[in-house]
Amino acid sequence: MTALIDAIAGWGVNVAVALTALRTNLMRSILTTLGVMIGVFSVILAVAVGNGAQVSVTQQIATLGSNMAIVLPEPEREGGPSRLGDRGRLTERDGEAIARQIPGVSAVAPQLRSSVQMVTGGRSASTQATGSTADYARISNLATSDGRFLTQSDVAAAARVVVIGQTVANKLFPDVNPIGQTVRINRVPFTVIGILESKGSSLGNDNDDQIILPISTLRQRLSTAAAAQGPDDVALLFVGFEDEESLIAGDREIKSLLRDRYQVSKGKITPFTVRTTTEIAETSGEVTQIFQAVLVAIASISLLVGGIGIMNIMLVSVTERTREIGLRMALGAKRRDIRNQFLVEAAVLCIIGGGIGLALAGTAAAIFQQIADFPAPIGWQTALLAIAFSGIIGLVFGGYPAIRASRLSPIEALRSE
Repeated sequence: MTALIDAIAGWGVNVAVALTALRTNLMRSILTTLGVMIGVFSVILAVAVGNGAQVSVTQQIATLGSNMAIVLPEPEREGGPSRLGDRGRLTERDGEAIARQIPGVSAVAPQLRSSVQMVTGGRSASTQATGSTADYARISNLATSDGRFLTQSDVAAAARVVVIGQTVANKLFPDVNPIGQTVRINRVPFTVIGILESKGSSLGNDNDDQIILPISTLRQRLSTAAAAQGPDDVALLFVGFEDEESLIAGDREIKSLLRDRYQVSKGKITPFTVRTTTEIAETSGEVTQIFQAVLVAIASISLLVGGIGIMNIMLVSVTERTREIGLRMALGAKRRDIRNQFLVEAAVLCIIGGGIGLALAGTAAAIFQQIADFPAPIGWQTALLAIAFSGIIGLVFGGYPAIRASRLSPIEALRSE
């Protein structure tokens, strides 16, 4: 116990000596710390942005719904995506066949999409219109905060009704309740029947800047490029499954069913692409991890430069304090005491710089999140790791100067001027 107390006291003395030395050359210490400060700031901010990207991707996928597959009329090619402009066929009849023939399917929602201009009461807004069916809400976990969603009767009658997102409601109806109000969409009058619950933003996209109307209405009343090929062509199909197990099996069965419907022989390119939410999450996770790794690698270069600066200034410090080192040795200090003194000094210098860099990164992340509406979380594990890593940088890059100081000859050190 006594030995432990003595060891702690010895390290405490080294810390006090290190702080005194740093105060003695305050300006040099500040300039030296800048390198580590900028390095830690860059690395922590890169980690925060990477974590934020992962959070945003997760939120974006969550807005699509769970246990769902998306079928796109785009040819699936080996080794990469289809060429720009390539297009297959996908119809509402395909969706009906999927719902009828594949077990585990809870619902199928076809979609058409179009950019539209909305006008009412002297106010206007441009947004994305989605034409779908009543099942779209169930598959995509959509709900209305006021009013109602589409019904099958709305789709069958091609009713001129619309459900609007919160952003659209704020733009067009800032002072009145939108429910029951009339709005012109591409000069066609529609009645607002519901307001979607807010889903916020993710990856810079406003999930509330959208409107939903019956797919039959969008096809008949509003021009869409997707409808140009056939009377029941769709832009995509949302296929909901009862559970994750049926989703895994359903992915293969959808491909098999559509290949049979379009008479695609073995080895030929399929005129459609099927993506499940699980696949989308895995692919997006891999991309964000690579993105984060690249950011951290680039930011680490500045941390390496900061470490080299620490080594350089510690070598200068050893040269300047050679006589002090010789005096301490003459008074009984051992080589390990000299080595530990300079190691602690380098570590303290880096930890101070790391702490300031961490504080600056936290401030920048908060500002970034406030201005860009993009999450940039910095967890306590990351904060502790940053401080610990700063100390390690000091020990690594201060090691050589410390060892060099400990190997000085006491007699030669005392003779130095």
